[in-house]
Amino acid sequence: MNGESLRETLTVIATWQGIPLNFTKIGKELHISSAAAKVRVQHLAEARILWLLRSLETPSAGKKMRKSAKLYLTGSARSLLPPSLINRKTTPRDVAQPSAGCRMAVPRDVAPPDIRFRGRMIRTVCSLETARNPRSTYWYYGGYGKTHVELIAQTALKRIGFVFLQDCRFNRWCWSYCKRIYLKGIIQGGFVLYPGRRIFFAAERLVTLPSDEFFKHYRRWLNACLGSSRKLLLRMVRDYNSAHAAIFLDRKRA
Repeated sequence: MNGESLRETLTVIATWQGIPLNFTKIGKELHISSAAAKVRVQHLAEARILWLLRSLETPSAGKKMRKSAKLYLTGSARSLLPPSLINRKTTPRDVAQPSAGCRMAVPRDVAPPDIRFRGRMIRTVCSLETARNPRSTYWYYGGYGKTHVELIAQTALKRIGFVFLQDCRFNRWCWSYCKRIYLKGIIQGGFVLYPGRRIFFAAERLVTLPSDEFFKHYRRWLNACLGSSRKLLLRMVRDYNSAHAAIFLDRKRA
């Protein structure tokens, strides 16, 4: 793939971030076959230019589960896009009817805020996990509704699920669904990351904790979840909550 075809491919697939891929449509936009489009995406994933999340299929999965892969561009992929496209303010009409000079719009302007947020969190987790274990693979799990575990890291020992919240509002889409597939054994641990200041358990190895704390001490939290004993994970949760409760009381007295 030469430089021109690479930029063209990135410009097209950028608008597919966070949604199930349709290689037939992607191929038409690139004027190539669906098989060739699939090969291009696979090559970009192997080169770490994008993160390709395949749908996790298990014996306990129902027939109504999504099976199409999803992708998220890495920082290196954004740097390969022309600055004129990155800085361009686009509208949904630009995506539906792209101009002759720009076949597809860049996702930074047209992607919904939740997809941009989810992409940023997934890129961070995948980068940290790849640095910890380059052999880990990445998946997602969900049906055709809003109930999804947006990222599953298949490590050497267990499958760990991740759910990302932009605020402190918990609902059945993010919380009970993740717990349900944990209890079914589809994942063997999980983290619900949110912008709050407390850590608490939803199940034995399903923890809700602040995203900044998790990213700052990623290896400690993941290794504690992967460990054979729950005691380390429980101790880390208690230590964090005790320390931050003392900080809150000190601020309140001041």
